[in-house]
Amino acid sequence: MLDPMPPTPLFEAIPGILLKCEFLHPGRSHKARVARALIDDAEERRYLGPGDGKVLLERTGGNLGIGLAAEARVRGYKLVLVTESGYSKIKKELAARLGATVIDRGISYPQCEDNEAAVQILLREQPGKFLYLNQFGNTANPVAHEQGTGAEILAQLIARGYGRNTPLALVSGLGTGATARGVSSALRQWFRRVLVIGVEPPNCDLKADRHGIHALQGFSVGQPAPFFPSMELDEIIPVTDAEVADAERELAAKYRIFVGPSSCANYAAVQKLRSSEIDTLPSGAVCVSFLFDRGEDYE
Repeated sequence: MLDPMPPTPLFEAIPGILLKCEFLHPGRSHKARVARALIDDAEERRYLGPGDGKVLLERTGGNLGIGLAAEARVRGYKLVLVTESGYSKIKKELAARLGATVIDRGISYPQCEDNEAAVQILLREQPGKFLYLNQFGNTANPVAHEQGTGAEILAQLIARGYGRNTPLALVSGLGTGATARGVSSALRQWFRRVLVIGVEPPNCDLKADRHGIHALQGFSVGQPAPFFPSMELDEIIPVTDAEVADAERELAAKYRIFVGPSSCANYAAVQKLRSSEIDTLPSGAVCVSFLFDRGEDYE
Protein backbone atom coordinates (compact mmCIF):
# COMPACT_ATOMS: atom_id res chain seq x y z
CA MET A 1 0.00 0.00 0.00
CA LEU A 2 1.34 3.41 -0.96
CA ASP A 3 1.66 6.19 1.58
CA PRO A 4 -1.48 8.36 1.83
CA MET A 5 -1.51 11.58 -0.13
CA PRO A 6 -0.84 14.71 1.95
CA PRO A 7 -3.90 16.98 2.24
CA THR A 8 -4.08 20.10 0.13
CA PRO A 9 -4.89 23.48 1.72
CA LEU A 10 -8.41 24.90 1.96
CA PHE A 11 -7.73 28.56 1.25
CA GLU A 12 -10.16 31.20 2.51
CA ALA A 13 -10.05 33.87 -0.19
CA ILE A 14 -12.51 36.07 1.69
CA PRO A 15 -14.79 35.17 4.59
CA GLY A 16 -17.28 32.60 3.35
CA ILE A 17 -15.39 31.62 0.17
CA LEU A 18 -13.07 28.64 0.53
CA LEU A 19 -11.00 27.18 -2.31
CA LYS A 20 -9.52 23.70 -2.22
CA CYS A 21 -6.00 23.99 -3.66
CA GLU A 22 -5.82 20.75 -5.63
CA PHE A 23 -3.23 22.23 -8.00
CA LEU A 24 -0.66 21.71 -5.21
CA HIS A 25 -0.76 17.91 -5.52
CA PRO A 26 2.55 16.35 -6.61
CA GLY A 27 0.49 14.95 -9.48
CA ARG A 28 -0.41 18.56 -10.41
CA SER A 29 -4.22 18.31 -10.06
CA HIS A 30 -7.22 16.73 -8.33
CA LYS A 31 -6.96 13.88 -10.83
CA ALA A 32 -3.87 12.60 -9.02
CA ARG A 33 -6.29 11.23 -6.43
CA VAL A 34 -8.35 9.50 -9.11
CA ALA A 35 -5.29 8.05 -10.84
CA ARG A 36 -4.16 6.36 -7.66
CA ALA A 37 -7.67 5.17 -6.82
CA LEU A 38 -8.30 3.64 -10.25
CA ILE A 39 -5.08 1.63 -10.14
CA ASP A 40 -5.52 0.69 -6.47
CA ASP A 41 -9.00 -0.60 -7.26
CA ALA A 42 -7.77 -2.61 -10.25
CA GLU A 43 -5.04 -4.22 -8.14
CA GLU A 44 -7.40 -4.98 -5.26
CA ARG A 45 -9.84 -6.67 -7.66
CA ARG A 46 -6.93 -8.60 -9.20
CA TYR A 47 -7.58 -7.13 -12.63
CA LEU A 48 -4.00 -5.95 -12.60
CA GLY A 49 -0.74 -7.06 -11.05
CA PRO A 50 3.03 -6.77 -11.47
CA GLY A 51 4.33 -8.99 -14.25
CA ASP A 52 0.96 -9.78 -15.85
CA GLY A 53 1.79 -7.70 -18.92
CA LYS A 54 -1.42 -5.67 -18.87
CA VAL A 55 -1.20 -2.19 -20.37
CA LEU A 56 -3.28 0.52 -18.74
CA LEU A 57 -5.58 2.39 -21.12
CA GLU A 58 -7.53 5.61 -20.57
CA ARG A 59 -9.11 8.46 -22.49
CA THR A 60 -8.29 11.81 -20.97
CA GLY A 61 -7.89 15.48 -21.71
CA GLY A 62 -4.72 15.76 -19.70
CA ASN A 63 -4.92 15.97 -15.91
CA LEU A 64 -5.79 12.33 -15.36
CA GLY A 65 -3.20 11.40 -17.95
CA ILE A 66 -0.45 13.11 -15.96
CA GLY A 67 -1.63 11.46 -12.74
CA LEU A 68 -1.83 8.03 -14.34
CA ALA A 69 1.56 8.43 -15.99
CA ALA A 70 3.15 9.21 -12.62
CA GLU A 71 1.39 6.29 -10.90
CA ALA A 72 2.16 3.84 -13.72
CA ARG A 73 5.82 4.81 -13.67
CA VAL A 74 6.10 4.27 -9.91
CA ARG A 75 4.36 0.89 -10.09
CA GLY A 76 6.03 -0.37 -13.26
CA TYR A 77 3.04 -0.46 -15.60
CA LYS A 78 2.83 0.62 -19.23
CA LEU A 79 0.18 3.21 -20.06
CA VAL A 80 -1.59 4.30 -23.24
CA LEU A 81 -3.61 7.53 -23.28
CA VAL A 82 -6.12 8.50 -25.96
CA THR A 83 -6.60 12.25 -26.28
CA GLU A 84 -7.18 14.84 -29.00
CA SER A 85 -5.56 17.89 -30.52
CA GLY A 86 -7.84 20.39 -28.78
CA TYR A 87 -6.44 19.62 -25.34
CA SER A 88 -3.32 21.12 -23.78
CA LYS A 89 -0.12 20.14 -25.58
CA ILE A 90 1.83 20.77 -22.39
CA LYS A 91 -0.21 18.19 -20.46
CA LYS A 92 0.25 15.63 -23.21
CA GLU A 93 3.99 16.32 -23.26
CA LEU A 94 4.20 15.94 -19.47
CA ALA A 95 2.40 12.58 -19.63
CA ALA A 96 4.73 11.41 -22.38
CA ARG A 97 7.82 12.53 -20.45
CA LEU A 98 6.56 10.46 -17.52
CA GLY A 99 6.47 7.40 -19.78
CA ALA A 100 2.97 7.26 -21.23
CA THR A 101 2.24 6.54 -24.88
CA VAL A 102 -0.03 9.40 -25.96
CA ILE A 103 -2.31 8.83 -28.96
CA ASP A 104 -3.92 11.82 -30.66
CA ARG A 105 -7.27 10.49 -31.81
CA GLY A 106 -7.58 13.02 -34.63
CA ILE A 107 -4.31 11.81 -36.15
CA SER A 108 -4.36 8.08 -35.39
CA TYR A 109 -8.12 7.48 -35.59
CA PRO A 110 -9.61 10.26 -37.75
CA GLN A 111 -12.63 8.07 -38.49
CA CYS A 112 -13.70 8.19 -34.82
CA GLU A 113 -16.06 10.88 -33.61
CA ASP A 114 -14.80 10.74 -30.03
CA ASN A 115 -12.07 9.24 -27.86
CA GLU A 116 -14.27 6.44 -26.57
CA ALA A 117 -14.67 5.11 -30.12
CA ALA A 118 -10.88 5.03 -30.50
CA VAL A 119 -10.53 3.20 -27.19
CA GLN A 120 -13.02 0.56 -28.36
CA ILE A 121 -11.01 0.02 -31.54
CA LEU A 122 -7.86 -0.58 -29.49
CA LEU A 123 -9.70 -3.04 -27.27
CA ARG A 124 -11.06 -4.95 -30.30
CA GLU A 125 -7.82 -4.96 -32.26
CA GLN A 126 -5.69 -6.21 -29.36
CA PRO A 127 -7.96 -8.26 -27.10
CA GLY A 128 -6.53 -9.08 -23.70
CA LYS A 129 -3.70 -6.57 -23.93
CA PHE A 130 -5.27 -3.57 -22.19
CA LEU A 131 -6.98 -2.80 -18.92
CA TYR A 132 -9.35 0.07 -19.65
CA LEU A 133 -9.64 2.10 -16.44
CA ASN A 134 -12.65 4.08 -17.73
CA GLN A 135 -12.94 7.14 -15.50
CA PHE A 136 -16.44 7.79 -16.89
CA GLY A 137 -17.81 4.46 -15.68
CA ASN A 138 -15.56 3.43 -12.81
CA THR A 139 -17.10 3.96 -9.37
CA ALA A 140 -13.62 4.18 -7.85
CA ASN A 141 -13.59 7.70 -9.33
CA PRO A 142 -16.26 9.30 -7.06
CA VAL A 143 -15.14 7.14 -4.14
CA ALA A 144 -11.67 8.69 -4.44
CA HIS A 145 -13.21 12.12 -3.95
CA GLU A 146 -15.50 11.03 -1.13
CA GLN A 147 -12.71 9.37 0.84
CA GLY A 148 -9.98 11.83 -0.19
CA THR A 149 -10.98 15.31 -1.32
CA GLY A 150 -14.32 15.37 0.49
CA ALA A 151 -13.03 13.89 3.74
CA GLU A 152 -10.24 16.48 3.79
CA ILE A 153 -12.61 19.38 3.17
CA LEU A 154 -14.98 18.09 5.87
CA ALA A 155 -12.17 17.88 8.42
CA GLN A 156 -10.88 21.32 7.43
CA LEU A 157 -14.31 22.93 7.76
CA ILE A 158 -14.97 21.35 11.15
CA ALA A 159 -11.52 22.46 12.34
CA ARG A 160 -12.46 26.04 11.38
CA GLY A 161 -15.50 25.85 13.62
CA TYR A 162 -18.29 25.42 11.09
CA GLY A 163 -21.20 23.66 12.77
CA ARG A 164 -23.65 21.17 11.35
CA ASN A 165 -26.25 23.85 10.67
CA THR A 166 -23.91 25.89 8.45
CA PRO A 167 -25.40 25.87 4.94
CA LEU A 168 -22.82 24.97 2.30
CA ALA A 169 -22.76 25.65 -1.43
CA LEU A 170 -20.40 23.37 -3.33
CA VAL A 171 -19.52 25.06 -6.63
CA SER A 172 -17.92 23.07 -9.42
CA GLY A 173 -17.85 22.44 -13.12
CA LEU A 174 -18.69 18.91 -14.20
CA GLY A 175 -16.76 16.49 -16.39
CA THR A 176 -17.48 13.02 -15.08
CA GLY A 177 -19.24 14.62 -12.08
CA ALA A 178 -17.16 12.46 -9.73
CA THR A 179 -15.73 15.39 -7.75
CA ALA A 180 -19.17 16.87 -7.09
CA ARG A 181 -20.62 13.46 -6.21
CA GLY A 182 -17.83 12.34 -3.92
CA VAL A 183 -17.28 15.64 -2.11
CA SER A 184 -20.98 16.37 -1.59
CA SER A 185 -21.47 12.85 -0.19
CA ALA A 186 -18.68 13.39 2.31
CA LEU A 187 -19.93 16.81 3.37
CA ARG A 188 -23.47 15.52 3.89
CA GLN A 189 -22.19 13.11 6.51
CA TRP A 190 -21.93 16.15 8.84
CA PHE A 191 -23.58 19.23 7.36
CA ARG A 192 -27.36 19.24 7.24
CA ARG A 193 -27.68 21.37 4.09
CA VAL A 194 -25.30 21.04 1.15
CA LEU A 195 -26.24 22.58 -2.20
CA VAL A 196 -24.39 21.58 -5.36
CA ILE A 197 -23.98 24.41 -7.88
CA GLY A 198 -22.85 23.58 -11.41
CA VAL A 199 -20.63 25.81 -13.55
CA GLU A 200 -21.83 26.09 -17.14
CA PRO A 201 -19.22 26.84 -19.85
CA PRO A 202 -19.93 29.13 -22.79
CA ASN A 203 -21.92 27.56 -25.64
CA CYS A 204 -23.37 24.92 -23.33
CA ASP A 205 -26.76 24.28 -21.76
CA LEU A 206 -26.43 21.68 -19.02
CA LYS A 207 -30.18 21.43 -18.42
CA ALA A 208 -30.76 20.70 -22.11
CA ASP A 209 -27.73 18.35 -22.29
CA ARG A 210 -26.04 20.57 -24.89
CA HIS A 211 -22.25 20.56 -24.79
CA GLY A 212 -20.75 23.03 -27.24
CA ILE A 213 -17.19 24.03 -28.04
CA HIS A 214 -15.53 26.01 -25.25
CA ALA A 215 -12.12 26.58 -23.63
CA LEU A 216 -12.79 24.99 -20.22
CA GLN A 217 -11.00 21.67 -20.61
CA GLY A 218 -12.51 19.00 -18.39
CA PHE A 219 -15.94 20.66 -18.14
CA SER A 220 -18.96 19.62 -20.25
CA VAL A 221 -16.90 17.20 -22.32
CA GLY A 222 -19.49 16.32 -24.94
CA GLN A 223 -21.63 14.04 -22.80
CA PRO A 224 -23.64 14.27 -19.56
CA ALA A 225 -21.68 13.88 -16.34
CA PRO A 226 -22.37 10.21 -15.51
CA PHE A 227 -21.82 10.53 -11.76
CA PHE A 228 -23.81 13.74 -11.26
CA PRO A 229 -26.70 14.33 -13.71
CA SER A 230 -27.47 18.00 -14.25
CA MET A 231 -31.04 17.50 -13.07
CA GLU A 232 -29.67 16.91 -9.56
CA LEU A 233 -27.92 20.29 -9.44
CA ASP A 234 -29.52 22.85 -7.14
CA GLU A 235 -28.43 25.70 -9.39
CA ILE A 236 -26.38 26.30 -12.55
CA ILE A 237 -24.16 29.37 -12.94
CA PRO A 238 -23.08 30.23 -16.51
CA VAL A 239 -19.70 31.87 -16.99
CA THR A 240 -18.35 33.77 -19.98
CA ASP A 241 -14.84 33.78 -21.41
CA ALA A 242 -14.43 37.37 -20.19
CA GLU A 243 -15.45 36.41 -16.64
CA VAL A 244 -12.97 33.53 -16.64
CA ALA A 245 -10.20 35.89 -17.81
CA ASP A 246 -11.13 38.41 -15.10
CA ALA A 247 -11.01 35.64 -12.50
CA GLU A 248 -7.54 34.60 -13.68
CA ARG A 249 -6.28 38.16 -13.25
CA GLU A 250 -7.90 38.53 -9.84
CA LEU A 251 -6.53 35.27 -8.46
CA ALA A 252 -3.03 36.27 -9.60
CA ALA A 253 -3.21 39.90 -8.47
CA LYS A 254 -4.86 39.35 -5.07
CA TYR A 255 -3.57 35.94 -4.01
CA ARG A 256 -0.53 35.19 -6.20
CA ILE A 257 -2.31 32.08 -7.49
CA PHE A 258 -1.86 30.99 -11.11
CA VAL A 259 -4.28 28.22 -12.06
CA GLY A 260 -5.93 26.81 -15.16
CA PRO A 261 -9.10 28.01 -16.92
CA SER A 262 -11.45 25.54 -15.22
CA SER A 263 -10.27 26.71 -11.81
CA CYS A 264 -10.80 30.32 -12.85
CA ALA A 265 -14.30 29.42 -14.03
CA ASN A 266 -15.08 27.94 -10.62
CA TYR A 267 -13.89 31.14 -8.94
CA ALA A 268 -15.87 33.31 -11.36
CA ALA A 269 -19.00 31.28 -10.63
CA VAL A 270 -18.53 31.67 -6.88
CA GLN A 271 -18.20 35.42 -7.28
CA LYS A 272 -21.37 35.58 -9.38
CA LEU A 273 -23.22 33.36 -6.92
CA ARG A 274 -22.29 35.55 -3.94
CA SER A 275 -23.17 38.79 -5.72
CA SER A 276 -26.55 37.71 -7.12
CA GLU A 277 -29.88 37.06 -5.49
CA ILE A 278 -30.51 33.36 -5.93
CA ASP A 279 -33.33 31.93 -3.86
CA THR A 280 -31.63 28.56 -3.47
CA LEU A 281 -28.63 30.08 -1.66
CA PRO A 282 -29.47 30.38 2.05
CA SER A 283 -28.44 33.42 4.06
CA GLY A 284 -24.97 32.98 5.51
CA ALA A 285 -24.05 30.12 3.21
CA VAL A 286 -20.38 29.19 2.93
CA CYS A 287 -19.17 28.58 -0.64
CA VAL A 288 -16.61 25.85 -1.29
CA SER A 289 -14.98 25.38 -4.68
CA PHE A 290 -11.87 23.96 -6.33
CA LEU A 291 -8.67 25.20 -7.88
CA PHE A 292 -8.11 22.08 -9.94
CA ASP A 293 -4.83 22.47 -11.79
CA ARG A 294 -1.89 24.69 -12.65
CA GLY A 295 -1.89 27.61 -15.06
CA GLU A 296 1.52 26.71 -16.46
CA ASP A 297 0.09 23.42 -17.76
CA TYR A 298 -1.74 25.31 -20.50
CA GLU A 299 -0.12 26.86 -23.54
